[in-house]
Amino acid sequence: MASSTLSILILFSLLVVCSFSNAKRSPPKPKGFIFPIKKNETVNQYYTSIQIGSNNTKLNVVIDISGNFLWFSSDDYFSSASGYLPIPCDSKECNIANGVGCILCEFQPPVPKCITNMCADYALNPYSGTQGYNGLSTDVLHVYSTHGQRYNFKRFPFQYSDTVLRQDLASSTQGVISLGRTRISLQAQLASAFKIREKFALCVPSSGHEGNLIIGNVAYNKPIEEISKSLISTPLIRNPVSTSGNEVIGNLTLAYFINVKSIRVNNKTLSFNNSLLSIDESTGGGGTCLRTVRSYTSLHRSIYRALLNEFVKAAASQGIKRVASVAPFGACFDAKTIASGKIGGPQVPIIDLVMEGKNVFWRFYGSNSMVRVSKNVICLAFEEGSPNLTGPTTSIVVGGYQMENYLLEFDVTSSKLRFSPSLLLSGTSCSQFGAS
Repeated sequence: MASSTLSILILFSLLVVCSFSNAKRSPPKPKGFIFPIKKNETVNQYYTSIQIGSNNTKLNVVIDISGNFLWFSSDDYFSSASGYLPIPCDSKECNIANGVGCILCEFQPPVPKCITNMCADYALNPYSGTQGYNGLSTDVLHVYSTHGQRYNFKRFPFQYSDTVLRQDLASSTQGVISLGRTRISLQAQLASAFKIREKFALCVPSSGHEGNLIIGNVAYNKPIEEISKSLISTPLIRNPVSTSGNEVIGNLTLAYFINVKSIRVNNKTLSFNNSLLSIDESTGGGGTCLRTVRSYTSLHRSIYRALLNEFVKAAASQGIKRVASVAPFGACFDAKTIASGKIGGPQVPIIDLVMEGKNVFWRFYGSNSMVRVSKNVICLAFEEGSPNLTGPTTSIVVGGYQMENYLLEFDVTSSKLRFSPSLLLSGTSCSQFGAS
């Protein structure tokens, strides 16, 4: 009996030790993190959801792949921001954030807490052009790995901004989360904290679907896994000129540029001043960048007119009837004269952005080049860009509509963009994008 009792006690002790050991065991090192992407169709904005603070405040924030840092305002967060920690001006965190000056509490907009000489910077609304100068701080950001494991990033940097800065954002959103080339953007911070590659995959959804943003290295689920094996690669280049001020009429060196060499319509190369496609290293003008906060791709006037003329001519040869233009689009057509293509979009002339070599090009079919503006009218979904009034003007800005249903991998570490053909060609879309 004594022997039996002793065996039970030993077994119980082992179970207690094992349970305690498991409770203390750290979660496995993540390979990547996943965030959902949704589209607000009313204002053509793409946003994700995050959880921040000790009370897990859920926020919808617009995605800006060329922005500086996370900024938001939220009454739910403000009322219980127990983990909110201001960043001092003379701290390492302020240096990493590349803060612009210090702020005194009496001159600062309302924040959960304030300290004298708080590290500050300008938050930028990329739609209204409004800037808000305020202190920077940190709090815990709750993130989920591609395998569903929750991790707590204890000191994630952000700015709690004035509510007025949210003007022109989608009504369901509270701020902007950034993936630009800074040390405090989302992918840079996650890469540094969890020792993963600074890289993110973006699959922007079209209307009525949900895509995903994946940060780090990850294996995709099927059928995206097969598509990812044959992605096209092109360098990500830097604009050497850093501009400040109103981003709506300027570009930022935080943005991701690609080296477009020419543009084709139905394999015919457009004729225009090709020097516009290169970045002027003395002024920062020219070149091609990618912006999720632009609804449609905009082109320098001379490039846009060349595209318009050739597209209209090619469309006419297919029996497509042109109708009166509908702003902001320069060429619109009678939808009844356009057939449906094999990938579900309008069967119209194909547009290519050609990069290094004839076989490196980003091809747009009707699903990404045309937008329906009424029951019977469909328009070329490209716009004429506005000249910059305060600094260099980027010649081509690829907008979110042209990114929809493409797999885009931004490898910041190696400065490469890898991209797929339209996923619609393979019978799939960004709504089926994810990690295995």
